[in-house]
Amino acid sequence: MIKKGYLMILSLAIVSVLLGSLFYLNFMRRTSEWDYVAFGDSTAAGRGSYVDYYAAHIEADLGVKVTLHNWGVSGETSAGLLRALRNNQELRNAIRAAEVVTLVIGANDMQNAFTLGRDMQEALMSFKTNFDAIIAEILSLSSPRPFDTIIRTMDYFNPVVSNLKKAGIYDKFKPYWDSMNEHIVQAASEHNIPVAQVYLAFNGPNGDEDPVGKGYIAADGIHLSDMGNRLVAELHRELGYQPLGPSGADIHWP
Repeated sequence: MIKKGYLMILSLAIVSVLLGSLFYLNFMRRTSEWDYVAFGDSTAAGRGSYVDYYAAHIEADLGVKVTLHNWGVSGETSAGLLRALRNNQELRNAIRAAEVVTLVIGANDMQNAFTLGRDMQEALMSFKTNFDAIIAEILSLSSPRPFDTIIRTMDYFNPVVSNLKKAGIYDKFKPYWDSMNEHIVQAASEHNIPVAQVYLAFNGPNGDEDPVGKGYIAADGIHLSDMGNRLVAELHRELGYQPLGPSGADIHWP
């Protein structure tokens, strides 16, 4: 019985390795001209955002030509992005054809609710539902080849720590921001989607450090500076370029 059990485990391991190798070889055989679809809010939108630097990293690291399709929209919320993913056929087609997809969303959901005095718990639950649906749409659109698509997301930096502290409302706001970021990491991880740890890099281990003083935030006090964009791109780069891969498969780049 022990021998049979060992052989069964060995057989499953071999199958897993073979599947991983097949997906890897399929990915590497694809064209050297890649399409990169980036979407989300103003962190992604506009020339000079982190997605431009990340596209350049992909080209330098992998020796492919990257065409960037930036679908970032300033002020975008999770609800707005989900509508676009479900109804904008051009965007849907772009995701289907993409070798690389990145997502950043959530800040406007929480900031709008807080600024307008809306129920923060309700806004948080709405974001969680929308984010789960966004991930599902991305995976559905990349099917039947989700295992050879590089899909990445990021948690969210808090650019207004000092302002919130001065106003005496930091402790009220922070738990909701933390919960938003925790859900991003959890939901993405459930589908083997790597998450760039931007919140940690910008705001420190306790989330209470001011990224403005570090030079990561632009003069408007909200959006990323060039230094901030470069750092976010580098954090994405450090995740590597493995496609999602089948669960349990160990896929390495050369």
